[in-house]
Amino acid sequence: MINLKRLLVFLLLLSILLGFIACNARKSEGQAAHPAGAVSADVFAGHENDSALVAEIYPVSKENPFIIAGFEELLTHLKFGTGVVAFGFPECPRCDNAFPALEKAFNKMNMARHAGFRGKIVYYDFYDDRETNNDRYRTLIEYLKDFLPVDSDGNPRLYSPDIFFIASGKILGNHLDTVPSLANPRDPLNEEQEGELIKIYMDLIAKVEDCGC
Repeated sequence: MINLKRLLVFLLLLSILLGFIACNARKSEGQAAHPAGAVSADVFAGHENDSALVAEIYPVSKENPFIIAGFEELLTHLKFGTGVVAFGFPECPRCDNAFPALEKAFNKMNMARHAGFRGKIVYYDFYDDRETNNDRYRTLIEYLKDFLPVDSDGNPRLYSPDIFFIASGKILGNHLDTVPSLANPRDPLNEEQEGELIKIYMDLIAKVEDCGC
């Protein structure tokens, strides 16, 4: 009887072990089939209303391509993704000029044809992170520092609007602010200034499209 019980326990443990191995094998196959940056069925789960929310904050179209990223989503996209990342916050007057021009450049380059986050503008509101100098902000600074201006103390600082263009986790370039000829950031861009900014964005998007990274 004791030997029978031991045999049953052994068989039970063996079945659990085999199930665990099979589960991990399926998980590994799924990761191989869907590497970082690939599209899964629920990649936009929880982001269904992002376009409408962004349109309430900034003067962009209701069908805009912006997606509001959480910090972990943002970090994953910066490290492994391809596309456009926009840093801003609602109280930023320059963002009211930058984001509509960015949307127009994005559409002119037909970026929506891409699947996943590459076909979206990944937006992150960093204001509270910067104000509290929390771990999220320090992590961002460490990752972006080579592309950031410095403050009066010589420390890298994230300002807005700052738009980053990345390919396979490699930062190809960024553009801070709008255009130099705009003296008052609260003034709207004139047609010439908007055209200049759109071209800046389109040239940087072209780098993403042309990169073999």
